[in-house]
Amino acid sequence: MKKRIFLTILSLFLFCAFSLPPCATRHIARASVFPRAGDYACILTEARFCTAPDESTDIFLLPKTYYVKLLEYGENYCKIEYLYDSADTKKLTGYVKTSSLTFVDYVPARPYLYYFFDVTYRIDGKTDEDDFLSQITVTCVYYGDKRVGSTQYCYVLLENEFGYVPKPATLSFEENTEYADRLAAKTEKPNITEEDDGASPLQIAILVLLCLLVPVLAALVLKPPRRPPYENDE
Repeated sequence: MKKRIFLTILSLFLFCAFSLPPCATRHIARASVFPRAGDYACILTEARFCTAPDESTDIFLLPKTYYVKLLEYGENYCKIEYLYDSADTKKLTGYVKTSSLTFVDYVPARPYLYYFFDVTYRIDGKTDEDDFLSQITVTCVYYGDKRVGSTQYCYVLLENEFGYVPKPATLSFEENTEYADRLAAKTEKPNITEEDDGASPLQIAILVLLCLLVPVLAALVLKPPRRPPYENDE
């Protein structure tokens, strides 16, 4: 009977120590945390860049497979920034529907699209193609598409000013495959770290406590009953 009690207590301790894997609690905690300022989100679906948290203020569609940087998280709209300030580009700050964003837990190697293309304007009244004054070619920085009726335009930066130009039929840019590559890598080979695979500090503490308690419990439960002082061995 005493042995059964001892084994029952030991089984309960072991069950409590190892019933929950440490990674499970960490994953639950991570899932409940909202994205924070500085996080990145990938554009995998139609995402309109707006000047205010209202879709009627959209100015262009963000290029798919690229990223935006989160400034403020909102239930319906997020305040974001796109591109950097540089000699050729300007950073834009605006709003995107939260449902259009796919947040990631890494910093992309190439978050933004840097795409330049030339636009040629012909001067009215000039017919001589050899005359260098008959046409002017300028280089634009591409930000995204904008459809007006059946016509496609591009939102561009030209000589430090933003505006729209007709979308060239030959315009195309390379997709950013980082999100797809990371997703494929996780699917093929789960990323199991030493922290996820090992025991948590709480489990280690319980295990050490068990090692100390088992001999004590064994001594208390299994030791023979003491004889009365008046009994003598014959």
